[in-house]
Amino acid sequence: MREIMELIQLAQQGDQQAEAELIERYEPLINKYSRYYGVINEDCKQQLIIEFILAVRRFDLGRYKD
Repeated sequence: MREIMELIQLAQQGDQQAEAELIERYEPLINKYSRYYGVINEDCKQQLIIEFILAVRRFDLGRYKD
C-alpha cells in the first residue's frame, strides 16, 4: 500500500487510480459523515466524495514535505 503523500501527489497529477485508492482508504470516514438517522444518505456521500477529491487536488504538499 502506498503512502498517503505519494497518493496525493499522484492524484494531483491526474492519476485516477490514486484518487480511487484515497477514496477507498477514507471511505469509512466519508460513510460516517454521510449517515442520517443511522442510514447512509447516498446524495450526501456523493457530495462528500466530490469535496474530498477537490480538497486533495488543492492540498499543498510543499508545506508537509521534509
